[in-house]
Amino acid sequence: MAQRHWLSFFWESFAGTMLGLGIAFGLGYQAGGLPEAVAYLVTTTLLACLETSVSLDNAVVNAAVLRVMRPVWRVVFLTAGIAVAVFGMRILFPVLITSVVGHVPLADAWTIATTQPERYQALMEESHVRVMGFGGMFLLMVALTYFLNENKKTHWIAWVEQLLVRAGSGENAAASLAIGVVLAVTSVIPASDKYPFLVSALAGFAVHALIDILKHLVGGSDILEAAAKNGLIGFVYLEILDSSFSFDGVVAAFAITNKFWLIALGLGIGALFVRSMTVYLVDRGTLEEFVYLEPAAFWAIVFLVVVMFASAAGHHLPGGEVSTALASLAILAAGVISSIKAKRRP
Repeated sequence: MAQRHWLSFFWESFAGTMLGLGIAFGLGYQAGGLPEAVAYLVTTTLLACLETSVSLDNAVVNAAVLRVMRPVWRVVFLTAGIAVAVFGMRILFPVLITSVVGHVPLADAWTIATTQPERYQALMEESHVRVMGFGGMFLLMVALTYFLNENKKTHWIAWVEQLLVRAGSGENAAASLAIGVVLAVTSVIPASDKYPFLVSALAGFAVHALIDILKHLVGGSDILEAAAKNGLIGFVYLEILDSSFSFDGVVAAFAITNKFWLIALGLGIGALFVRSMTVYLVDRGTLEEFVYLEPAAFWAIVFLVVVMFASAAGHHLPGGEVSTALASLAILAAGVISSIKAKRRP
């Protein structure tokens, strides 16, 4: 059977991009003619590029799970999964945050988000610590579960990863380390933010624990085995994982614009490309070809967790999303280079 051309994996993303940029152009033209239309177009494109580049590690981790699931779940991932990623996380989730933080009904939150950009931005920024706490804790548990797995055989940064595998033999090792990290971060967070951060981090831990319970109910020793046996659990895991990756992007987007629809369109386009990239990596067997790409992606997650927790404590990476994206790309590139060198060794 002839191998699919790489462009065939991305046609939905390119179609979505054209539609999204067309809508952005139209909104801009309606708001202020051609100059505003061009400005809206550039802003949406920038947001899409940043979301795509900062989420490449997300695509790699997604592919590690999706490759063990039945082909039908790839279809679900690209259909229902897109609806959750674009409409759920990039449209409904910010409105829900606005409702909770602003103590207003959802209908009023929608009005604020779509017609009062300054107030919307203020409410989203007020939720920053909570969002970073939840997303950072969930991603931390994802990374620790991977690195502490006693069955892990491929080690990129060998001396660190082998030490973590040995540590994983301890009872509740991942939970203990995660709690220790969160308590350390809480100690340097301003007093007014300590409680919201702790509650949100606890929620992130609880969601990961719930997935772990479901995993064992279907007889899976880890998420890969569980996903292979029950595609629904794998799908839910991937959607929550994607949501956690997107938390910082949703909040950080306000450094570029406070216009609700431009943020939704730009980040939504990025989500489409992450989905397409995931399926491409699975179909081409990229993780098998580049053996250190997967551990590199999890190190990129560790880096993102550090960025999120530092941000919750009021310490932001210079350059914001751009710096985060470049650092993540550098880690993934290092994993690919290491894989190529390993293949060349006799």
